Amino acid sequence: MRRHIPCLLVLLFSATSGAAANTACPSGPLKVGYFKFGAAYRDGKGYDVDLVRELARRLACPIASETEMPRARALKMLEVGQIDVSASTLATPDRLKYAWIYPYNHTKNMILLNPAIQGRTLPAILGDAELRWGMVRGYHHSPDQDKMLEELNARHKVVIASDEDDLYKMLGSGVVNAAFAQPFSYGRWLRELPNAGQITVLDLYPQTDLLASGLALSKARFSREAAEKWHQELLKMHQEGRLYDIMRRFLSDNAAKQMTQAPIE
Repeated sequence: MRRHIPCLLVLLFSATSGAAANTACPSGPLKVGYFKFGAAYRDGKGYDVDLVRELARRLACPIASETEMPRARALKMLEVGQIDVSASTLATPDRLKYAWIYPYNHTKNMILLNPAIQGRTLPAILGDAELRWGMVRGYHHSPDQDKMLEELNARHKVVIASDEDDLYKMLGSGVVNAAFAQPFSYGRWLRELPNAGQITVLDLYPQTDLLASGLALSKARFSREAAEKWHQELLKMHQEGRLYDIMRRFLSDNAAKQMTQAPIE
């Protein structure tokens, strides 16, 4: 289901008819696509919303619409230019073919286990005959984790969820008994789940680099020059501490610091 969010940022700018076009903006007001992703976006709010709106304000690019959609649809619409901007996007070779992606926070995937899985090491978990691993359609993880999921899928051990709410519902009910998830995403769910104490959270990839989540601009809509203006403004926000300030509105101080302390390029 697609949800249209009342947009407060259809910006009005005074300009003379002969003024040059704003080279930071594509033709026409921006169309932004979001998807449910923990504190990043939910019900029209989240740090992704505040980030995109502040960048648009700084660069004087009006926003026409903000729409909630499944992750896979957001990526496809970004590819063909039906939306201009999305967020919380991991840069992968296939995505970089159609989007400029600029990181603005770092986090990592933990493993969540339903009580049906007793193993506490990766080999034990993967060798469990009852294993059913849930993942959200369109999500990428680290290269090692994606390879593992491909191998599990070949063994018919992967169950696809439409979004993170669907994933956590399946994990809580036992439809799936394992999943990757990031702390800023599963924290809210665990707080609200009646049997949250039964879910085990493991870090079984301690050597894996942090995942860099980025702002995605459609190459069908943004030139390299225009995209670079967004990139430079994003770097400026990091240097000024504004990225931390935005994260802090939706996360604990410790979580906001952890996600914004690594350098971005």
